[in-house]
Amino acid sequence: MSAPNHRQFLSECLERVPAKQPGLSDDELYGLYLSWCLLNARKPGPIASLWAAVRQEGYLQQHRGGRTEWPDLCMTGPAAVDYILASRPSLL
Repeated sequence: MSAPNHRQFLSECLERVPAKQPGLSDDELYGLYLSWCLLNARKPGPIASLWAAVRQEGYLQQHRGGRTEWPDLCMTGPAAVDYILASRPSLL
């Protein structure tokens, strides 16, 4: 397995959404990243390097009501489908 390319992950799996939409939680973003790594035969890197890459792209992390989230972000692409189906088996 090759090392992850965070920029590629970010461009393939994340889109900006209007501010009125809920953002992604840390768990959702990390789960999406793991799905992307699995689908692309990549070994996940340290979580700290993922957060640093997300911040470098200009996304801001916020704390709201006891939850850490990345506002203005939504999932897209095959990794999003994989993550959603894996985390919600009742949808099958």
